Amino acid sequence: MKSNRLVLALCSAIALLTASSLTAQNLTEFKSLPGSKVKVDGTGNHPWTVEGQIIAGHLALDSGFVTDPTKAAAGSKVNAQVDATIPVRSIKSGKSLMDYVMHDAMHEKEHPKIEYHLKELMLKAAPKSAEGPFEFDSVGDLAISGKTNSIKMPVRMERLDKVKMKTSGTTSLKMTSFGIDPPAPKLAGGLLHTDDDVKVTFEWITGAAEK
Repeated sequence: MKSNRLVLALCSAIALLTASSLTAQNLTEFKSLPGSKVKVDGTGNHPWTVEGQIIAGHLALDSGFVTDPTKAAAGSKVNAQVDATIPVRSIKSGKSLMDYVMHDAMHEKEHPKIEYHLKELMLKAAPKSAEGPFEFDSVGDLAISGKTNSIKMPVRMERLDKVKMKTSGTTSLKMTSFGIDPPAPKLAGGLLHTDDDVKVTFEWITGAAEK
């Protein structure tokens, strides 16, 4: 009983510290909602695609930008925080053998999550309306299979309604940059090989956190 109370107290303290930090920085927080998706496209013996529907974490944007983004100037940095995670096991092809090979290549048992941490968000063009779309250039740290790399990626945000935001983006990666050997399993039909280059596309649905 005491241990449970201690855990609850620690969780409450962390939540209060996070909220205080966001308030101090004048940020508006958005939390993950259902409806997100991530897709990885690659080539090899033939084109292949795997998809997932879970992106957890939070997005926080400068409250002034959220209130009236049309006042923001092109080329300006927007104060923002992003910490997002994707469970490796949630990314699937629909074929159990391919999923096993992919998850094993990504060292899923040792590193079960893909993690992203935003470092910089730069507005590319002045928004034409409060609903968006808002076009950004972003820089962040992406960790896959225990290896972290800094990546640059164009990002697009748009309001779906008064509380929901959709953030989307596309980037090209090399599996070997994250310590992943492109899978080449030997199957009954012969040797299957995948190329190093992949394209990652995502749509992340978030909603304004309750105050």
